[in-house]
Amino acid sequence: MNGPEQTARPVDDRRAEDREYLRRCLRLAARARGSTSPNPMVGALLVREGQIVAEAYHHKAGTSHAEHLALAAAQDAARGATLYINMEPCCHHGHTPPCIEGILAAGVRRVVASMADPDPRVNGKGFAALRASGVEIEVGELAEEAARLNEAYVTFKQEGRPFVLAKAALSLDGRLATRQRQSQWITGEVARQRAHRLRGVSDAVIVGVGTVLSDDPRLTTRHGRPRGPRFRVVLDSHLRTPADCKMLNTPGGQVLIFTTAAAPAERREQLEAAGAEVLVVEADARGCVAWEPVLSDLARRGSMAALLEGGSDVLTSAFEADIIDKVFLIYAPLLIGGSAALPLWGGDGIDSLDAAPRLRHIRRSRLGEDWAVEGYIHPPQLTE
Repeated sequence: MNGPEQTARPVDDRRAEDREYLRRCLRLAARARGSTSPNPMVGALLVREGQIVAEAYHHKAGTSHAEHLALAAAQDAARGATLYINMEPCCHHGHTPPCIEGILAAGVRRVVASMADPDPRVNGKGFAALRASGVEIEVGELAEEAARLNEAYVTFKQEGRPFVLAKAALSLDGRLATRQRQSQWITGEVARQRAHRLRGVSDAVIVGVGTVLSDDPRLTTRHGRPRGPRFRVVLDSHLRTPADCKMLNTPGGQVLIFTTAAAPAERREQLEAAGAEVLVVEADARGCVAWEPVLSDLARRGSMAALLEGGSDVLTSAFEADIIDKVFLIYAPLLIGGSAALPLWGGDGIDSLDAAPRLRHIRRSRLGEDWAVEGYIHPPQLTE
């Protein structure tokens, strides 16, 4: 009769092996970062008798899912194999057939997944269908890592709004710009390249009219990925955006300008003639564009990931409205000083440290002469 020591080791070994294969799935999935919206990033491995017989990842929305690609590559070798995947296989018809049909037809014996798909059309139904057909299912290894990889997808499916990442370039004393509104350039070229890569993997990039007036940005991607955001968004309660600004005269994502009823009608006509889509939405208590209708509109357009670039007034209102999920803050080795210089978070701030947002899952990195700190205010939540 086997003792506890003899029986526990194979289970532990298999679990360690599962984790390694799932890590590979996550790395595969991440290759498509910025290309799969509104789908998740998914990687898949087929393993038989300790050997990887096929691997694949979902390249972009509308194309074959990772499971279909891996099964096609494995062919007969998929029979009796284990499928490793970072997210639950789908069980509904979309642009492609349900993945569970291919898994069952191929004779896969076991499926090991990191997390359930939060899409209400799936969310455990894929696992249930496979179990009912005799496939062994194991779920939960590297679940938090998998949720963070697909942070935007998880938030979009669970809360019906885009995942909001706030990015800012700061002096060491927390200033976005001098009292004369000079901000170009606080950080160096390496940091600016990273900022452009963030745009490249976002569906929308959001700024306030103050940034348009002071910096005249294009809000396009000029480094690395050519795709850029699908939507370039300006919050402008009185329509002060110039019709000849660079954003409206540079090819790129659609320009959306959110304004309020206080804006002059003639300014709306001028901006629409220049190519912008102007949307009149409700104002907040200060008369500025409210966040809820902006995020609702972006969600309706299928925007899962929104990059918030500021400036100070917009970032302050976003912190106060508690709509920021994650921050990416780049600190340059310089000091600006002065109470009139623009802060990351202005206004009254918080009253007590107990109420202060505290970052979780923090990462730090060096970007040339600068330093980056990123972390979650609202981490993606796993479904039960």
